[in-house]
Amino acid sequence: MKTAIMIISVAAIMISSGYAMAEEQNTQKTEVKAQTTCPVMGGAIDKKQFADHDGKRVYFCCAGCIPQFTKEPAKYIQKLEDSGVTLDKTPVEKDKATTSPDKKGGCGGCGK
Repeated sequence: MKTAIMIISVAAIMISSGYAMAEEQNTQKTEVKAQTTCPVMGGAIDKKQFADHDGKRVYFCCAGCIPQFTKEPAKYIQKLEDSGVTLDKTPVEKDKATTSPDKKGGCGGCGK
């Protein structure tokens, strides 16, 4: 009888420990690390300086880094994501998303 109680106690402790570890792992997976550094120069980002690529918004320290990024965007995005950064999604602008080109082939929004 003592052996059965001991086995049940040990099993309960092991199950509890496993559950706690699983919860900790789930918490770690849902954490979002925001972008704080420029992928080109490594400086602090200025949210006024950004480029959008494949639905992701990438911020830069200055306007001078954007042309470098546009040469190899996948390289810089991968660099950020490999460091655990979750990039902002490119915002959808209603006017641009719902506007289609006019019959002349120009811009449906401004007519140019």
